Amino acid sequence: MIAPNLIQIAVIGAGLIGPRHASHVVNNAHAELFAIVDPSPTAKEIAASMETRYFTSIQNMIAYCNQNGMSYPDGAIICTPNHTHIRVSAELANYGINLLVEKPLSSIPEEAKALKNFAKEKNVKVLVGHHRRFNPFIVEAKRNLHKVGDVIAISGTWALRKPESYFKMSPWRTDNKTGGGVLLINLVHDIDLLQYMFGPIERIYAELLKKQRSHYPDADEGAALTIKFKNGITGTFICSDNVTSPFNFESGTGENPTVPFQNELEGFYRVFGSKGTLSVPDLHLFHQPEAVDDNTNSWLHPIEKEQLVENKLETLHSQMPFDLQLDHFVDVIRGRAEPLCSADDGMSALMCIDAVMKSVETGIPQYVEDIKNIIPDYEALGLDSDLRAK
Repeated sequence: MIAPNLIQIAVIGAGLIGPRHASHVVNNAHAELFAIVDPSPTAKEIAASMETRYFTSIQNMIAYCNQNGMSYPDGAIICTPNHTHIRVSAELANYGINLLVEKPLSSIPEEAKALKNFAKEKNVKVLVGHHRRFNPFIVEAKRNLHKVGDVIAISGTWALRKPESYFKMSPWRTDNKTGGGVLLINLVHDIDLLQYMFGPIERIYAELLKKQRSHYPDADEGAALTIKFKNGITGTFICSDNVTSPFNFESGTGENPTVPFQNELEGFYRVFGSKGTLSVPDLHLFHQPEAVDDNTNSWLHPIEKEQLVENKLETLHSQMPFDLQLDHFVDVIRGRAEPLCSADDGMSALMCIDAVMKSVETGIPQYVEDIKNIIPDYEALGLDSDLRAK
């Protein structure tokens, strides 16, 4: 039985992240888990444990709704392998089901553009799952950004070592062509955050890091980047999934229960400004509050370290990004909000990764292509025009 006034949400894909999304839906006061959709036997067990419906395919779910005179789900969270995001999303959009698509939106920009246009045609809202935009650490960092004055430069790091089980669980992660590799799986998150905080990226130069996993020759292990933003800000970024390091978003914020939280971690992002420096995730501001001119705002005077958020752990850990993102998705479905991370935002991050890959291939800096120039590939949606839902 469907509860009245609750937004019905299906979770598509029951791999690493799908069950986590499903549990957040179950615990949300404004939503109800309509079903879990995945062909694997494990998914059936997960659905049973959450006391929800189980289907092996989207078409089976649609048929069930039709046979029982039920409305389709209001929304769906797409957690399938990266290279399947577009076809799965298009199949759902064809029935008017709103979309929360795990990042990346696609590994191919032309496919993403086609989905964006098709969703608009079907009056379907698309929210891209760059959930870190909702993370309280990022919300506070963005809110306090003005305190550094004019932002001049940034540095960032996402570095850790993934276990072998991570790749065995989902073999698609071992091949860049299927959306694998740390650049498309992980760096895309940080690229999105950098653009969210500092504006569009104009140009990127990238060098791949030394490879260690010889048994996975088709997946990159990271890169060193030099970044130029359109507003003149410059920056550097190191990304690796095969070094021993706590300097990554998960360790620093504790948002992922799989990765141990490093309570005292400082500075996986550093923002250098004309009046101060902001360190994230510790949210320390280094500045000279008594400075009144260029002479006093210099190395001739001490720099103070200010904690911007009191009781940081209690305050910021009381809100989970996935919960905040789900609340936002519910508001988007109800027409109360526009997607905080739109299809255009998702494509923009993807174009940056595309520039990274091209820079690696050519050995020279690459300008990030404007999404307006992308020609949509409608065939990639996998929908026969004669079979589209009317």
